[in-house]
Amino acid sequence: MDAAFLKTLEASIALRNKIPMFYLGLPFALYIVVVLSRKVAKKDKDFSTDAVLHKINAYENISLLSAAKGFFLSILTMATGGSAGKEAPCADTGAGVAALMAKILRMNPADRRKMMICGVSAGFAGVFGVPISGALFGLEVLWVGHIFYEVMFPALVAGITAFQVTSYLGVDYIYHPLHFVPVFSEQFFLKMIVAGMFFGLVALLFIEILKFTRVVFRYIALRTRPFWACFIGGVVLLAIGHFISPLYLGLGMAGIDGPLSGQPAASPFEFLYKMLSTSVTFAAGGIGGIVTPIFFVGAQAGAMLADFMNVDSATLAALGLVAVLAGAANTPLAASIMAIELFGPAIAPYATVACVISFLVTGQQSVYPSQRISWDSGKELESTPPKNPAQFGRRATDRQTKIRARKTLLKKAVKEMTRHLIPNAKGFDEKK
Repeated sequence: MDAAFLKTLEASIALRNKIPMFYLGLPFALYIVVVLSRKVAKKDKDFSTDAVLHKINAYENISLLSAAKGFFLSILTMATGGSAGKEAPCADTGAGVAALMAKILRMNPADRRKMMICGVSAGFAGVFGVPISGALFGLEVLWVGHIFYEVMFPALVAGITAFQVTSYLGVDYIYHPLHFVPVFSEQFFLKMIVAGMFFGLVALLFIEILKFTRVVFRYIALRTRPFWACFIGGVVLLAIGHFISPLYLGLGMAGIDGPLSGQPAASPFEFLYKMLSTSVTFAAGGIGGIVTPIFFVGAQAGAMLADFMNVDSATLAALGLVAVLAGAANTPLAASIMAIELFGPAIAPYATVACVISFLVTGQQSVYPSQRISWDSGKELESTPPKNPAQFGRRATDRQTKIRARKTLLKKAVKEMTRHLIPNAKGFDEKK
């Protein structure tokens, strides 16, 4: 399914590129996507990664109709110029097929959930060509603070198998081995700490812009009609593509490959333009993934920061790509391993530092609202399906608890970091 989606998307984009100013139809294309998603198979609306995470965490099933809608409507969104990613349909389809297999084999809800996790891992691994980190991403993104170790081996098998099959079918992936290997020094390590904090702030800004645009366009749709929300969003995207650059519309792979090849950022605001176009696309009804736009934002932010920090542009773009993902999706382990798979082992120590710090900066904010958060190690983790799904939803969205936990975690992280950087610093050594 990964190969079929990627090949279809590639053919659609190639056909679109032959049309001058293809983005002129965006206001109407977004409305068509909204109508099809809401009117066709009304009950099957699990065509986003966040919806899949909610279904898996709630031990609920995912229909193949939802996966099919995500498959075709994502292509329609990106082919007409909507800024979205390619991982959501593949992960959704993987989860849907896994749920169907579990139903055929008459598995219980707990085993069906494990099968769906493996499906998500296979989808991520196959679409980006990262078998190990793709599998871990499927495990880590579900529940921050808890990794499902009992599903790790089958998820890895699923990820590696998906990668091998899609590679055999001729799918090309991003792979940029870095030629610049920085020599480790205290100065460069401090630069990586600063870079990690910057990428965390970029991820946090992206999350907040996504929330803000969602509220604005929901208000427009409620006060007027859904058509006007889609039309206004399409006009905003059209203006970005016409007056700034079409680079920020669609999949935007050129905006990722350029910085990773060492090209300097044409403008310091490139990652902001992509944030805006992606947020408006989703708020106005577009369907697709969020990880590919995160890659664009991270790579462009890293290339922009390289000029200020006097660091190799390609290296910092690579670090930005994985670090912004770690902060935005709360997946520092998967992002750190992804850096090795995409850019080679030399970047491993620097990517790990940047990813962990970015993750700590964003705290419990995420581009996936349905992601579960659990920082308190004293609490017993839930290992059985919840009896009352409504009660589960209230627990998962307790904002005050999340904010308090985030502040406590960030305070502890700063304290520990200071203790290691300044040994026996006065006021930070609790043992004195």
